[in-house]
Amino acid sequence: MRMEVFVPSRTHVLTDVDLVDVETDDGRLTLLPRHIDCVAALVAGLIRYRGGDGDEGYLGIDGGTLVKIGDRVLISTPRAVVGRKLGSIHGELEQRRREREERAKEAQKALARLEVQLARSIFERESDFERP
Repeated sequence: MRMEVFVPSRTHVLTDVDLVDVETDDGRLTLLPRHIDCVAALVAGLIRYRGGDGDEGYLGIDGGTLVKIGDRVLISTPRAVVGRKLGSIHGELEQRRREREERAKEAQKALARLEVQLARSIFERESDFERP
């Protein structure tokens, strides 16, 4: 089978595999070359795949969609981390999680500042109308 992983900016992984093991909304799914064609919603987590040479690889994803069509496995996900060792993927995913949390905190602060500015602006306009 040919596995292709698409992230918004590019094709992330393109490799021949003889096994793909994923976590879906309905539970675990293991695809082998003669598996029936299917579509599945993926949850955030790890995808394990095995190449024709027997080497295993891992892909950390942030949810997505899997389509198995003939000898192709197509995965679309907003973010992906590729690695041969689980430890390296775990570290990368943890770093990305911290970065996302920090960006979310900064966005929340910016939103709070905008709300305060809007409230002040409304208050000042109402005060202008109340003066004799």
